[in-house]
Amino acid sequence: MHVPLTESGREFAALSEMLQTRAQQFPTRTAFVFEDDAGLREQWSYEFVEARARTLGKWLSGKLSVGDRALLVYPPGLEFIAAFWGCIYAGVLPVPATYPKPRRPSPRLDSIATDCQPQLVLTHSSVIGRLCPEQHSPAISSLAWEPTDQIPNDPHCSFQPVTKNRDDLAFLQYTSGSTSEPRGVMVSHGNILHNLSAIRAGFEIEIHAIDVVQGVFWLPAYHDLGLIGAILSPIYVGGSSTLIAPMTYLRKPNRWLELMSETKAAISGAPNFGYELAVRKSTPEQRSQLDLSQWRIAFCGAEPINHLTLEEFATAFAPAGFQYRAFFPCYGLAESTLFVTGSLLPEGPRVLHVDRAALGDHRVVCHTEQNGKTLSLVSCGPACPGLEFLIVDSRSRVPCQPDQVGEIWVQGDSIARGYWNQECANSEMFQARVAANGSQPRPEVNYLRTGDLGFRHESELFVTGRLKDVIIVRGRNHYPQDLERTAQVAHEAVDMGVAFSVDVDGSEQLVLVHQKRRECYQADLAEVMQAIRTAIVDEHEIDPQAIVLIRSTSLPITSSGKVQRSRCREMFLAGELEILAEWKNPNTGGEALVDVELPPLAAPQFLESLSQLSAAQVRPVLEAWLIHWLTRRANLESGAIQPGTPFAQLGIDSLSAVEMSQELDQLLGLQTPPMAMWSCSNSAELAEYLTGELHAAIR
Repeated sequence: MHVPLTESGREFAALSEMLQTRAQQFPTRTAFVFEDDAGLREQWSYEFVEARARTLGKWLSGKLSVGDRALLVYPPGLEFIAAFWGCIYAGVLPVPATYPKPRRPSPRLDSIATDCQPQLVLTHSSVIGRLCPEQHSPAISSLAWEPTDQIPNDPHCSFQPVTKNRDDLAFLQYTSGSTSEPRGVMVSHGNILHNLSAIRAGFEIEIHAIDVVQGVFWLPAYHDLGLIGAILSPIYVGGSSTLIAPMTYLRKPNRWLELMSETKAAISGAPNFGYELAVRKSTPEQRSQLDLSQWRIAFCGAEPINHLTLEEFATAFAPAGFQYRAFFPCYGLAESTLFVTGSLLPEGPRVLHVDRAALGDHRVVCHTEQNGKTLSLVSCGPACPGLEFLIVDSRSRVPCQPDQVGEIWVQGDSIARGYWNQECANSEMFQARVAANGSQPRPEVNYLRTGDLGFRHESELFVTGRLKDVIIVRGRNHYPQDLERTAQVAHEAVDMGVAFSVDVDGSEQLVLVHQKRRECYQADLAEVMQAIRTAIVDEHEIDPQAIVLIRSTSLPITSSGKVQRSRCREMFLAGELEILAEWKNPNTGGEALVDVELPPLAAPQFLESLSQLSAAQVRPVLEAWLIHWLTRRANLESGAIQPGTPFAQLGIDSLSAVEMSQELDQLLGLQTPPMAMWSCSNSAELAEYLTGELHAAIR
């Protein structure tokens, strides 16, 4: 039996009404299940989620005023959901923020706090002991950090949500962009409810009194795709969402698919790299144990979509019942709340083979088959209900003809109010108007300029690139100016430069090109490039594909002194740069170090007599074994790694660390948190940590 959105059949007026309605309709229905890395599960019903929202809403209303901001800084788990809804009930603006690395600075968290000026940080008690206030700016260190999991739940709390309407702000969603220019998207209740309705229509989901829509997700809750796709959308349709941590997925990609199989889930999704990793890290035997026949919608977004990735995933998991037609390529961005285009097709995603040379001239010439002169593009579908997109010449602001490349502009009720405290940017980005041009769309209508390039073909959107220079690796946005700034301060010999991406085997990889300072003529160039790599990995958690040092004054710049990233990229690919030194990542495609083919290494012999050894005896032996193991993994010569050598210097980014920690657990017989290795900066620190874990395990 189908169930209306509300008892009267009308749309919700605010998010709080949505949760209250679902808790009344389905009080005992499971809303969320979270499985941690050890396989332990926590389960909340709709009734419990709503009671938790009232409890925290009442508590927050006694501390903050309506309209105040609260940062949400949580490890993966269900308490983030409670805090988010507590803020909604209290009329406080929740600001989801990235979870900081233990014992390290978090410039992104600092910049968000400086921008939105929160009155409070809501967090989990497990975070408090790991805080290092001296590592953060006053904007963070001066705030009170409140662990909401320590607030007892009151199922009989009579607190009523603060009344809100569709025009009121619901939350701030910070884009995964520049730390120097944080942009908090102001999402209203009307924006989010309209987008949730569009997602439901695009996914063709009906709300049932008996049949429950199941989904499994590993996307981070502070990301718009995780918050809206994995948390708010399930509530909107009365579904059930099973969640795992992103690091659990990176460690054990097959667990995502095992949960899809176990729960008979119909909905899940990931950025392009997520599907790639699932294929690369699973075996035919593992796939044969799965049942993915109920998977009806496999959305794919957040980064460029590679048609080969979709085909490889569908082929690999066809024995498990996965069907290619389940793929749902889509396009969206935080500024449009989330979803803009996408649809299911009976035959699966549509792929267009276009002439590569013509596309360079912003023209679309289609070919019937793929060849060496074509580029294969995946359709992101038509606009969802209540939204429209235009392809516009970014200079003249005149709408383009079909099969002509231009900037993607979007209009509709999902478009956010703008960026927090960014009036100038709001005028340029959110209030764009097309030039009057006969029968074209009305010039007085405001559009959102996305900064993305694409074209319309038979009413469907095809994305071709970006006007802006954002670099997307593993679904995360990296702004070139941030990367360039990090590289330039890494060593005194590094002068101005550019960061850009190149395609390596179908995935986007980072390249940095910097001038060498003329006065540093005696600098060791290998040392300079190593310093750049270490700084980039440590601060941005991305291992470059290549680092190039070029002659002073040879970087292409405009007459006004601005760097020309696109021109530099062209020169790099054509071999036209005046190169002094160049480093290329020894790991093909910039993939994790654990993919290097090596004979298996046996577990250390001291494990056999561990109970008879003290920590002081174990630590140096374990440290030596770790260095030997890391040297093999990094494919380095003996003696290249010392106890204090930073992991970042070896190019061990967050994905590498998670994968390597899993192998360490297998060799040592441990089950450490997924980010344990990433929280240690070198072999000495890791040996000390693991020594403690080994002795704790035998007690």
